[in-house]
Amino acid sequence: MPIQKRTQGQPSTESTRQATTELPPDFSEWFHDHQPTVYRYVRFRVATREVAEDVTSEVFMKALRSLGRYDPNRASPRTWLLRIARNAVTDYLRALKRRGSLHVSLDRIPDLVANVPSQDDRIIKQERIQLLLNAAKTLRSGDQEVVSLRYGGGLSNGEIADALGISHNAVAVRLHRALARLKTAASELSTQ
Repeated sequence: MPIQKRTQGQPSTESTRQATTELPPDFSEWFHDHQPTVYRYVRFRVATREVAEDVTSEVFMKALRSLGRYDPNRASPRTWLLRIARNAVTDYLRALKRRGSLHVSLDRIPDLVANVPSQDDRIIKQERIQLLLNAAKTLRSGDQEVVSLRYGGGLSNGEIADALGISHNAVAVRLHRALARLKTAASELSTQ
């Protein structure tokens, strides 16, 4: 085995072995700081809370395994984690598509309306959310992605541009067009 030259800030073989048994301090902070954002992004793209929790856990496991490849000069931790989340969601949706429908039913979204005070308001909100989720599923994957990053992940247009590797202006245009298509799709679904 060749001897690796250590540079400043690079872990030794001993600390690399140790990292496999305990979390690096930065990663614990990342999880605490970015788990809600990653979860919201994933939850926006999948049909149930349970699946969102599973996919979010998978994102952080993948991130932990590839922590040594993270380059802070290329992306912020949040952007990097959301790239991993995008790939995990894409993999999940591909598998789901092979198995069947992507239609979202009303009984699969109770966590999105749990904080609504009255039963009538809760039912109205459930119906609106169901309509929007089903309309979103009719959009192209690129449209779903930009809407999910903006409204699910809570990213700014600049952060979305970094995550997707496109210009800020392209994000604004894509988001505007995606929302127009979403509005049209929701309108068509509501008249059916």
